[in-house]
Amino acid sequence: MTEPTGIATLGINLNIFIAQLINFVVVLLVLWKFAYGPIVKMLDERSKKIEDSIKLSDEVNTRVKKLEVEQKEVIASAKQEAMLILEAARNDAETRKQELLATAKKEVERVVQQGKEQLKAEKTQMIQEVKTELVGIVVAATKKILESEVDEKTSHKIASDVIEKMS
Repeated sequence: MTEPTGIATLGINLNIFIAQLINFVVVLLVLWKFAYGPIVKMLDERSKKIEDSIKLSDEVNTRVKKLEVEQKEVIASAKQEAMLILEAARNDAETRKQELLATAKKEVERVVQQGKEQLKAEKTQMIQEVKTELVGIVVAATKKILESEVDEKTSHKIASDVIEKMS
């Protein structure tokens, strides 16, 4: 037998090695085409989705922070407006109170003035009545005095008695 030379010394048959190499390349190409490509494509898509989700999450966080700041500003603005409205209401209430007090004061003054005028009218009426009664008393006293002739002292006494009876 002849001694193997070259690659054959390693125990490798060159024809089988080339056939296996071709089979390996064919399997490698088939796997590359149908397995590795779609897997890499799927992993790239998944990677892109994850990156997009992270970007979206960052955007949402940024928007949430902006909305929180805006919410605080709106609340502060609303509180300030509420304070202004409350102050305006207090001022309006105070103005209305002053107007009502002034109106009540004028009404009281009008009632007092009417009372004074009524008292004045009643006083005038009473004076008139007293004058009328006094005239009646004087007439009655004069009749009495004329009916009897009496001295001055007795006439005063009769006039006093008549006035007491009339009272």
